Amino acid sequence: MAETTQSSLFLTERALPREPGDGNVVQWHAFRRREDAERFGPAVRLGPGQRLVGGHTRDSVGPLWWVGVQVDDLSRWGNRQAINKRAG
Repeated sequence: MAETTQSSLFLTERALPREPGDGNVVQWHAFRRREDAERFGPAVRLGPGQRLVGGHTRDSVGPLWWVGVQVDDLSRWGNRQAINKRAG
């Protein structure tokens, strides 16, 4: 799979993960301003088998942008209850 560039993360409309491990996404942060999401992305440190994912969507409050970490093998991640999700 080709690496996603920081600038292309937010071009795709993509819903937030609905539950822990959805789409192999194990960690994500949601932001109300695109600029905040863009500043957050470069600070994420990835390990082997991990990649940056994200997108934009809407909820009842308005637009939001999100950045997350997707893993190749969810079974290697371990405890699904330890998956982290945050709103910025």
